[in-house]
Amino acid sequence: MSLPFDLETALATARTSVGSKLSPLPKDDVDLVETGALDSMGWVDTLIGIESATSIRDFGNPWPDERPKSIRALADMIHEAQKPTPDESTGERRIAGTPDKWETLIAGWGYTLGSLTVNAEQIESELSLPLRKIRDGAGIESVRLAADGEDELGLAQRAADIALEMADVPVERIDFLVATSTTFLGFPSFAASLHSRLLLRETSGALDVGGACAGLIYSLAMAKSLLRTRSQGVALVVASEVHSRRLSAPQVPGEFRGLFGDGACAFILMNVANAAQSGRVRLQEFIWGCSGTFASSLGVKISDSAGLNIQFKGEQLAHAAVIEMDRIIGTLENLSAKPRSEVDYFALHQPNPRVVEILAEKAKIPLERIPLVSKACGNLGSVTCGASLCQALTSLQMSPDHPRTPLIFMAAVAPGLLWGGAFLN
Repeated sequence: MSLPFDLETALATARTSVGSKLSPLPKDDVDLVETGALDSMGWVDTLIGIESATSIRDFGNPWPDERPKSIRALADMIHEAQKPTPDESTGERRIAGTPDKWETLIAGWGYTLGSLTVNAEQIESELSLPLRKIRDGAGIESVRLAADGEDELGLAQRAADIALEMADVPVERIDFLVATSTTFLGFPSFAASLHSRLLLRETSGALDVGGACAGLIYSLAMAKSLLRTRSQGVALVVASEVHSRRLSAPQVPGEFRGLFGDGACAFILMNVANAAQSGRVRLQEFIWGCSGTFASSLGVKISDSAGLNIQFKGEQLAHAAVIEMDRIIGTLENLSAKPRSEVDYFALHQPNPRVVEILAEKAKIPLERIPLVSKACGNLGSVTCGASLCQALTSLQMSPDHPRTPLIFMAAVAPGLLWGGAFLN
């Protein structure tokens, strides 16, 4: 609930927040972004800092177009937010616990990336972006792109083969394939096409799940639910994205296009009677929702001429992503009955590394507990938190003498603003 602030208190709060990033402090009426004192992510960090200090929900998001981004404007926004907002509990819907002794664990995992590595400077040059816009502004050092001959199906097959080999599961045992891809456009669908590519048996189901960047979490939830219908079943969950071709159209803004990479991830899920004794991580509870307030922050539509129409409000989207993922983590704390300080790894969606750094600071999470994928690979869409989860699971596998049951939180947001979360242990 927000507290009332008089103008002087609001101004002091705004100066304190800006002063933590800039010295000397600019004059109150100076537009901080227009003058270059703060870049877009620095501005987002400022808004989030004020939100934390004042408890004003979604402070300054979206920022009115007609207002300058100045200290005085920040103070005015604080002062105007006088009306207390009703307490809201984060919406959640859980998958009911398995009614019998079976639990769902991750038996195998794997991810793969596009074969081409393109550094930030090359991206900036090719897209005519300001120098260090990608490296410093977004924190991305390089992206991984699909080479000629690589596509969503090829990357997905490679990731699936890695997961199947780790789990020591032949393809004939797969009962369900649950797949997600934002960039695969065509019929047969991605799941059906991948089913054929992997030579799964004819009685193995194939299901496509949407959700864009949150698609993997939704897919894991769906696979766990499907496994409830077959106590000893095995499910294969795959996410695969090739952004580099879908976003190559000239009308796609360079500051948006330059953030994305290509890759795929895969997970083998199975039900076992004594999951705790298996040494594998179990899928526990899921939460999800849709915050329509931020639906306009990102939109991609295919025009009648088969081109892409992009609506991208980077500051608004980054702000919403940080706030929403922090809320998801808070809800997962309640569901797991474990504080975030006891979480071993956070497998998160990563719009860019700067957003991750801001989230880690706000959520009080050590950066080393977030397997950072996006710095060297770019935003992989639905694959991002999956690749991060793969890195976390591999690290835990290499530490067999872990003093307690490992705990992982997953959180992702997507256009809409769809969001999802899960905890594993």
